[in-house]
Amino acid sequence: MSSIDIVIPNYNYGRFLEGCVESVLGQNIPDMRILIIDNASTDDSVAVARSLATTNPRIETCLRPKNLGGHASFNEGIDWARAD
Repeated sequence: MSSIDIVIPNYNYGRFLEGCVESVLGQNIPDMRILIIDNASTDDSVAVARSLATTNPRIETCLRPKNLGGHASFNEGIDWARAD
């Protein structure tokens, strides 16, 4: 089966991040990575992302110290992905 990388760009949506990740994990795809790119959120997004990555090895994070905008997050996700 092919591998899949799911990119989740985030900015100040910490309250939705766990539910979003749980929804993706609920798809039951065996060879999958979830790549969370946080764009210097000012809410609890970084703590949520770190907690999720700690509890599941399929979740990775990129936690930016400076907001580079949404397009930069999308482009970084494409560059970061390595799945089939």
